[in-house]
Amino acid sequence: MKRSHVVGAALVLLLAACGSGGSGEGPARHSGVRSDIDGDGYGDLVFGDSGATVNGKYAAGFAAVLRGSAKGPEDTDTPQVVTQDQLGFGKAGQGGNFGGSGTSVIADLDGDGRADLVTQAGRRTIFVVWGSDKGLSDGAKLTGSAPLTGDVDGDGHADLVVNSDEDTVRIQLGPFSREGTPRRTTSLDLPPSTVSHLAVPAALGDVTGDGKDDLLVSSGGLADGGLIADATTLYRGTADGTFVEGPRLKDAEGGDFHGAQLRTADVNKDGYADVVAGLACEMRGDPFPPEGGSRLEVVYGGRSGQSEKLKPLRITEKTAGLPVQGPFGYCSFGSRPAVGDVNGDGYADVAFAAETEKGGKDTVILLRGGADGLMTDGGQAVPGLTAMMLDTNGDRAAELVTTDEGKVEVLRGGPDGVETAPMLTVYGANLDLGPDITGTGRGFRPVG
Repeated sequence: MKRSHVVGAALVLLLAACGSGGSGEGPARHSGVRSDIDGDGYGDLVFGDSGATVNGKYAAGFAAVLRGSAKGPEDTDTPQVVTQDQLGFGKAGQGGNFGGSGTSVIADLDGDGRADLVTQAGRRTIFVVWGSDKGLSDGAKLTGSAPLTGDVDGDGHADLVVNSDEDTVRIQLGPFSREGTPRRTTSLDLPPSTVSHLAVPAALGDVTGDGKDDLLVSSGGLADGGLIADATTLYRGTADGTFVEGPRLKDAEGGDFHGAQLRTADVNKDGYADVVAGLACEMRGDPFPPEGGSRLEVVYGGRSGQSEKLKPLRITEKTAGLPVQGPFGYCSFGSRPAVGDVNGDGYADVAFAAETEKGGKDTVILLRGGADGLMTDGGQAVPGLTAMMLDTNGDRAAELVTTDEGKVEVLRGGPDGVETAPMLTVYGANLDLGPDITGTGRGFRPVG
């Protein structure tokens, strides 16, 4: 059976977290900031609308960039815009969904110090749009779906992991040529798909702390054309660019750890990436809360794939110390997790969404990382439907970028957390995207 992937048609933020910085005189050029498209040392804000109509083609989609600076993202209504039509590989068809939610990542694939946009269009095509001094430039066309990026073999170059044919994962080792050719390619065979079972790559991160990114594979049943995860298996990265099957991760109750969305980051700064899962609701024909309730869970990394010192953490709406009190809306608590370091202390923080039952307010809950793991003390709550974290001004503290009701708000990060007054607000309906793009204005969706 062919592997399927549901592509969203909403306007999304393709935000890559993790900042660096430089001296007091400003960040050094080509500083390695993950989302630095133009190589000036500041993280750039990249967003898109996979459902936008382009040149008369419904849901052809686009991607756009607001450049970072010492003051944060540029305050402009005219971002740089890129569509599939501009890349020279043929015109986009209806439903191509270029720049789609969950199918776009940012990484420096060619090793030139500038981040590149990697985005799926259609079922089996991936475009790489190269970064340059002037922003996104020309592109390359690859085959595959659901791209993930990381350093699988630990050589310091970004690698690309994609779904290939049926139950095969293709690992393309960087650096890439500008024609889109990787240095070398390896593959991983996953357990065969059946009518009742599917396994898909979900996230990359150095969970075992050996300098090589590991692959997290979600597995479970099928419903409504998508995966309903019920387990997570870790595949260890190796120096030759292959993956070796490791353990199934266990949750706070001793069962199989899983979630609708997985993120990786070092929450307790021990050198091992931790795995964050949001499990707000499950779909098996009809929506219902998962067993144990809607929640956010954290499995702490360790040499064997899971920490022997820190027990997994489960946070529910009844957990003490949350910055906003419930009850929360049906199937909302713990959704859309995001990771980043908003206060610049080296501990990754975690944001996730919830809807308060009283008044139906969409809320982003931000919790701090620390030596003992994720904490509820000192957390913050701000309005928003989704969130992402990235350093756009080079101060090593990530901004919290929230989206809701057709707008993006950028909240400045710092030692005390995030400022509640936005440093920038962008309304999708007000952006000048050119005469060939229509149908935008609502539905911003951050991705990790």
